[in-house]
Amino acid sequence: MEYVKFGKSSFEVSRMVLGCWGLGSDFYGKVDMDTVVDTVHAAVDGGINLLDTAPNYGNSEEVLGKALKGIRDKVILATKCGNIKYEGGSYKLLTPVSMRLQLEESLRRLDTDYIDLYQIHCPDYNSSMEVAYATMNKFKEEGLIREWGVCNHNAQEVLNAADAGAVSVQTIYSLTRKDAGRDIIPVAANAGLGVEVYGALAGGLLSGKYDKPRVVESAEERRPMFYHEFREENWAKTEKLLAVLKKVADGRGLPMSQVAISWTLSNPFVSCALVGAKSPEQVEANIAAASVKLTEEEIAELNATVY
Repeated sequence: MEYVKFGKSSFEVSRMVLGCWGLGSDFYGKVDMDTVVDTVHAAVDGGINLLDTAPNYGNSEEVLGKALKGIRDKVILATKCGNIKYEGGSYKLLTPVSMRLQLEESLRRLDTDYIDLYQIHCPDYNSSMEVAYATMNKFKEEGLIREWGVCNHNAQEVLNAADAGAVSVQTIYSLTRKDAGRDIIPVAANAGLGVEVYGALAGGLLSGKYDKPRVVESAEERRPMFYHEFREENWAKTEKLLAVLKKVADGRGLPMSQVAISWTLSNPFVSCALVGAKSPEQVEANIAAASVKLTEEEIAELNATVY
């Protein structure tokens, strides 16, 4: 596993991050506790040292806290605040009182005394972001968090957060979501932030295991709600991208998923790629992707795809 300096922080992070949304029996389907433990341990044993979750990823924080028993000191544990889920939706709330309550609840669920990387999940335009950033710095002064970062901010918001003390940004970036590579990612890197990208597989779409559009099937399997690439109205261009991705992958004798992940890591401004896994086997395949180096020609061919 390759490790890189994570922006202005003191962290050296693995280029592969374990995204833990899928372990929370929410959005990606159910996972039993034994599988959660095996998956987390496979990630740590394979060299992954950054694990990312959030309070609204089902019961991800609770099961992750249990899975990390005895190995908490081996990982950089990241969670989030500000995006509060309720049945039927979510809302943004980043007032100091709410942020403290959210942090206390995350610490309880994760069964830990501190969070290594605490992240603002999304901006709250009904609250003062300057006050929210100051609150994060207060948590750091109190020793409740080691560093803080932001997620889903636009380029100007990223600069504001960097000036206030953020050390990282998390943004969506994949072969189907290339926009961040043109603005947010280089802006963040040039401001000295660690850049963590998510969605490299577009909810599993770029693994090649889906050959037709999907609809929302249940409350626990809702990929098309977030990844519009699954939807019927987008399927024609999705198929074109998958054909090119398969061509490049077959030419290298690699799974499509590893090529898709490698593409995100080929961006020199990207520190690490957050990729979900629901089993040790998926973790191992993701880890292997971190060592795949695409050629300039392969990258250009993938860059030319319709998304």
